[in-house]
Amino acid sequence: MTQEELKVRQFDSDPFGLRGFDFSVRVPEKSEIFDEGEARAYIEGCDYPESADDLLLALEVQRMFGQDSIGRIRILDAMCGPGRLGREFLGLGVQSVWFHDGDEIMTSHAKEEALKVLNDGQTINVITSPVESIPVPDNSFDLVICHNATHQMASIDRLGMVMREFLRITVPLGHIVIADYQRSTTPNFIRASEERLQFTRPEIVPLLIPSFTAAFSKGEFGSVVCSIPGIRKFLVTDAEPPTLTQKKWERVDADFVKGHIMDYGPISLRVIIQKEEL
Repeated sequence: MTQEELKVRQFDSDPFGLRGFDFSVRVPEKSEIFDEGEARAYIEGCDYPESADDLLLALEVQRMFGQDSIGRIRILDAMCGPGRLGREFLGLGVQSVWFHDGDEIMTSHAKEEALKVLNDGQTINVITSPVESIPVPDNSFDLVICHNATHQMASIDRLGMVMREFLRITVPLGHIVIADYQRSTTPNFIRASEERLQFTRPEIVPLLIPSFTAAFSKGEFGSVVCSIPGIRKFLVTDAEPPTLTQKKWERVDADFVKGHIMDYGPISLRVIIQKEEL
């Protein structure tokens, strides 16, 4: 499968009811933390061998930092859920990966699965804590990365608190990368969201739509980042479609959730922050 072969239908109607939402207003999700049943259901639904979701982001980060450099950096997979992203980094040769989540079910699963793929010289650590208070010293990680989790924050003030904590534990000149859905009022966003839902299992559609309405806009992220001292530079932008080799496209094609490749574009954003020097 190639990107050109991944065709989508254009809708004249409103098949998922998105055009009735006021996306200028954020609607927070009910909770930042899953209950036990939700956590186990999320693991079962998202952590399957063919998933390409976190592979795509790991490859994106590898391009940002360079194939030679990424293996040497210390990475925190913040709000890691089942820990797939951290495992993809291990597969790319990263030597030190830490898994963080507020849910012990998630961190226990992340540790168990990561131990299965460790190679000689690689190390992992696990932290279970509230995200606004991660018990590590200042300047601990070269990269703090958070994938599809900031939309769970209860408020924009809460987002600011978490971003400050991420900055605290990042080394000087280190980076924070946020990859998540965004909320927008543009026609391109509505069209991209409808296309994404077209490639989403019907039982998941009612769960994914609240992620769109709870996501922060690029403007909201920009206002939060501008309010935080200690940042050297930052970028808030749409997620760009990846360039993949034929082998990597085969991995993407093996994923039965075809919508993962469609999370690139107006539906999602990237926030890339570099901490200032001491």
